[in-house]
Amino acid sequence: MSRKFSDFMKEVDAEARREGPKALAEAEAFKSHFRLAAELIVLRKRRRLTQQQLSALSGIQQSEISRIESASGNPTLDTISFLARALGAELRLATATSRPRPATHRVPLRQAAGRLR
Repeated sequence: MSRKFSDFMKEVDAEARREGPKALAEAEAFKSHFRLAAELIVLRKRRRLTQQQLSALSGIQQSEISRIESASGNPTLDTISFLARALGAELRLATATSRPRPATHRVPLRQAAGRLR
């Protein structure tokens, strides 16, 4: 019987909710770790690179890339930055509930300055 990863994560979330705030924090860290691994794999494969080729482009050892992609590594920010650059990507921080911001009405600078007088 095969299970989907998403089903497994739903079970992890449900169990963490039952166990309390500490378990919820641990579950979130677990998900973030796997999310990074999955994003790295997707970017690498989209660019049709092997781990060895990404290693050559980034300067990060292939064995470290393998550990990161299997979510068993604990990469530094520098390591992630080198990999992102080699993949033509960028690092960003986003809130957990990130949503596109609504468009704002912009007032030309001269008009805004005139209102302040």
